[in-house]
Amino acid sequence: MFIIADSRTWIAPNPRSVPEYFLPQLNRANFPKRYIPNLHKITRILRKIKPDLVHLHAQYHYSPAILLTRTPYILTSWGTEVLTLPKANIIIKTLAKTAASKASKITVDARLLQDIWTRIGIPNNKIQLIPFGVNLNSFNPNTNGSTIRKKLGIQEDDIALISTRALRNHHYNIETFIKAMPLILKSIKNAKFIVKGTGPLESHLRNLAKRLNVSDKVAFIGLVPHAELANYLAAADIYVSTCITDTTSVSLLEAMACGLAPIVTDIPGNREWITNKENGLLFQPENHEDLAEKTIQLIENEQLRKQFGDKCYNKVRRKASWENCVTRMERIYQEAIQAKA
Repeated sequence: MFIIADSRTWIAPNPRSVPEYFLPQLNRANFPKRYIPNLHKITRILRKIKPDLVHLHAQYHYSPAILLTRTPYILTSWGTEVLTLPKANIIIKTLAKTAASKASKITVDARLLQDIWTRIGIPNNKIQLIPFGVNLNSFNPNTNGSTIRKKLGIQEDDIALISTRALRNHHYNIETFIKAMPLILKSIKNAKFIVKGTGPLESHLRNLAKRLNVSDKVAFIGLVPHAELANYLAAADIYVSTCITDTTSVSLLEAMACGLAPIVTDIPGNREWITNKENGLLFQPENHEDLAEKTIQLIENEQLRKQFGDKCYNKVRRKASWENCVTRMERIYQEAIQAKA
């Protein structure tokens, strides 16, 4: 196995001795300058290592390098790169459609992505929906969060809400969570808030919390090692996601696996996992008043929180366990390699 990436942010700190090849990172400003050199470098790497199969994640613009080496590949599409395709220019759409058409199989993490591919002409039977999955040995309702509650000064009778999205990109919209806090605290004096993550918007969000006089109620905990994340989730009573555009959120699945009651934005990606008033609550994106109202309803109904949490865990166990998702992906690998032979 080899990893080729144009950003170290996609690579785990300890990738188990997997050889890595790093490329100059692409962005909107340098795309014309770096794109062709990166393509050439990928082509040279593939000709050197001669893989049996390439798994191309998200970045379909690199597919020409794979096609030049005539290597079978699987395309896994997720995130904004696919969500923005319907409004993309003809060059981007053509490149994306070519990459998808030539792939042995396309996997997506959400039904709405499958719909986008079929609308641009990819046969539905070529696409498989496979979430990234959650390790239920680590994320489950039996995880103990008492040590974290004590560390953060959350009392036994406090109700804690947690957000685990990054503090970057305005589409995560953490600002809505901060703006809802004063309204929640008017009715629920013992509410506490946990904001996990870091990024360029952190200072703005901290300042907003100060201006709204909620700084003493919110803990900005920064980055958390993934091995400890389940304990932070278990320290909370309610999970909140304010994202205004998303596919299947792994952060949401992890919270569901820990048995948290979720309040998330009413967007297609979330609706694939949360049915309003059945296993969570949906609120209008960017509407902090609606978020506050739904939060107060859920805080005041402990039985409903427990009911939502149980249903969420069972849904993840049925549809998104790590073992099940990996087994399905391995099957796709095997089929692609066998077809090559």
